[in-house]
Amino acid sequence: MTGPSTEEAPRSDRPASAVMSRPVIVVSRDATLTAALKLMVAGRLRHLAVVDDSGRCLGALADRAIAAEWAHDSTGFGGRRVREVLEPAVSLVPVTASIATVAGVMRRTRTDAVVVVEAGGRPVGIVTATDLIALLAADEPA
Repeated sequence: MTGPSTEEAPRSDRPASAVMSRPVIVVSRDATLTAALKLMVAGRLRHLAVVDDSGRCLGALADRAIAAEWAHDSTGFGGRRVREVLEPAVSLVPVTASIATVAGVMRRTRTDAVVVVEAGGRPVGIVTATDLIALLAADEPA
């Protein structure tokens, strides 16, 4: 019996780019939460990549962070900025990262999404926990 072919790398060794969602939708750190929410709804998304003025990624904004902020203060929600609710643990990986690296970052940062960035920090995609589950389930019998 022989091992797996070199063409079929173990799932954990596959590049993040094999499962990431793209194009990535970005929002400025200075945008209001209302503007971010509108982007999410229009794109049917649960996460946005947050960028600075130069387009460098600062992390991911999750729908649950927006919902929590609204629940905390619905009257001041519209004036709040994305930078005010961005998680302090930055969840970014380089485009060369493996699925195993992505999963490790998710675990360490306790998040369900990681932004994939090219050299220079520009976002090129997002890998979510849903993407990882789909990858794990892909070869399972129905």
